[in-house]
Amino acid sequence: PKVQYHLNYIKDFGYPAEYHTTVTEDGYVLALFRIPHGRATKAGADGSKGTVVCQHGLLGSSFGWVVNLPDQALAYMLADAGYDVWMPNSRGNTFSRNSTVVDPTSAAFWDFSWDEQSRYDIPAVYDYVLQVTGDASLAYVGHSQGTTQMFGALSTPEIAKLIVPRTSHYFALAPVAYVNNVESRLLHDLAKLDIGEILLRLGVKEWIPDEDILNYIDPELCRIAPPICSSLLAAVAGCSLKLKNVTAVSNYLRIEPAGTSVKNIVHWSQEVKRDVFQMFDYEDPQKNIDHYKRPTPPPYDLSKIQLPNSTVFFAGGWDVLADPTDVNHLILLMQEATKNDPKKFPFTYKVNPYDHLDFILATNAFDYVYDPILKILAGGSPGEEK
Repeated sequence: PKVQYHLNYIKDFGYPAEYHTTVTEDGYVLALFRIPHGRATKAGADGSKGTVVCQHGLLGSSFGWVVNLPDQALAYMLADAGYDVWMPNSRGNTFSRNSTVVDPTSAAFWDFSWDEQSRYDIPAVYDYVLQVTGDASLAYVGHSQGTTQMFGALSTPEIAKLIVPRTSHYFALAPVAYVNNVESRLLHDLAKLDIGEILLRLGVKEWIPDEDILNYIDPELCRIAPPICSSLLAAVAGCSLKLKNVTAVSNYLRIEPAGTSVKNIVHWSQEVKRDVFQMFDYEDPQKNIDHYKRPTPPPYDLSKIQLPNSTVFFAGGWDVLADPTDVNHLILLMQEATKNDPKKFPFTYKVNPYDHLDFILATNAFDYVYDPILKILAGGSPGEEK
């Protein structure tokens, strides 16, 4: 029913909508939603301007890209501008909860973090989408953990070589790598309490919130939009309704939070605690050796990241997850990585009024984020439209 709801939601605005699945190298079945063209284009008409993949963030799903009105949501704008739009779902969320290898109710299914999403999910999405469209490359738009997965992939040489040549543009909305300055109270408390580690040892594999989540939600939000009260997403992302449409947020919360693994949340809390950008730490030298052939987890070395020809960051001033201090740290590492090829240094748009979810939910995102993306895709240079 959720798949049908998602498809009908798009179709009700007058757009074509398709549902696809692909299988990762390690057997996870990922769901992708597609808007092949805009409202004014006839099916089968020639002339797609190219393919764009929009990858959701932590606890999100593809639905976040389409929940707002057509003049407010990026997926519709891209389709109307002539692009073939694909919205994949990371393993373990409500749409990608299947495997050809293990039972989705088993502990083995939930034994993943964003390490696997970087290593397996992104290449599987690229292979499938480019095979279906016949294009040689695509533009990648990531939000939040959708950028983390890409930073991980581009920092892993054997994955980067599959991704970089096939990426025309990389747009990072609320880019997240280092999270030591994260102001999300929930993530900090998890990092302090090691709740995740306890749950992992108890064998709880999918991360499901409980009533305690209410302690992290602004009571004012609950009054204006009751569904937000139970939202893990609001608790993690620390968002306000200031720039958002209450109806869209209520619809969004019918699908979100779309779920992830306990291990993934533990991975995030490790990063908060230690100010590192590295693979999951099993917190036992022998287990790390079993997994990584070394007693400590391998770092993702962002100073050696391989970037596509065009990378653009959009960073919010009120973002408690992609904190401005952490984004600045990321930008310095990008400077180091591109010192021999400064043309690849990412341009950064600072969107001062934005919180973490405004990049996908704000009603004025066209002005700050989507208009620049559309102009850059059409051949403009970042920063020129100001």
